[in-house]
Amino acid sequence: MFAAFPAAVVEDPAFAPATSALVGPQADRLSFDYPIDGVESLESLPVEPGWCNVKPSRFGTLESLFETIAYCDREGIELYGGGQFELASGRTAIQTVAALCYPDGPNDVAPRAFNDPDAEPPYPESPLRPSRDAVGFEF
Repeated sequence: MFAAFPAAVVEDPAFAPATSALVGPQADRLSFDYPIDGVESLESLPVEPGWCNVKPSRFGTLESLFETIAYCDREGIELYGGGQFELASGRTAIQTVAALCYPDGPNDVAPRAFNDPDAEPPYPESPLRPSRDAVGFEF
């Protein structure tokens, strides 16, 4: 699989005795979002990954979130946001943090309307602008 998709980032690979020899050498292409909830969880991975999918709602505190972003920056771990379209506040936070901290990453953080099968045009356009009444991470 790795040879067939040489530029692909592989998210949440399974590490087991049977897969370690295949997956380990691809560390620069590996990304994790689960179980990442802070610097210690990144340091406890079986390899230092090249990528991390940051899900802000998993970090517990802003301090932990920003410590992890700074750690990744120091260690050369690329960041992006993706998923959490099922969480109202989680989706808003992931969009805001991606826009502020890694806007050029391969972010998958489209506005909720793009994941709503009942949504109809007009859809939100980029760049997103917060409303005048926005509070915290709201967009």
